[in-house]
Amino acid sequence: ARAQMNKSEILLLLFYRLLTEKSVNKAAFCCDAAISERSFYRYLNNIKSFSIEAGTGLEVSSDGEGNYFLKNSSPQKA
Repeated sequence: ARAQMNKSEILLLLFYRLLTEKSVNKAAFCCDAAISERSFYRYLNNIKSFSIEAGTGLEVSSDGEGNYFLKNSSPQKA
C-alpha cells in the first residue's frame, strides 16, 4: 500500500486527474486519497482559485451527481 499522501500531493493528484481524465468522481477520489468530502471540496476550491489567478481559462464543473471536470470558460468582459 502507498504511504499516505500529504496535502500538496493530494491537490496535485486531483488537478492532474481533472486535466487528464474525462471526469473525477468525488466518492472514488476521496477513497483513493483517504480524505473526507469536506477536504475534497477544499481542494476543488484551491484549484478554482488557482485557475482564476493563473488565467488558465479552465473552470471546474459538476454534473450534479458527484462527477467533476474541467471545461474552458468563455472569456467574460466587464
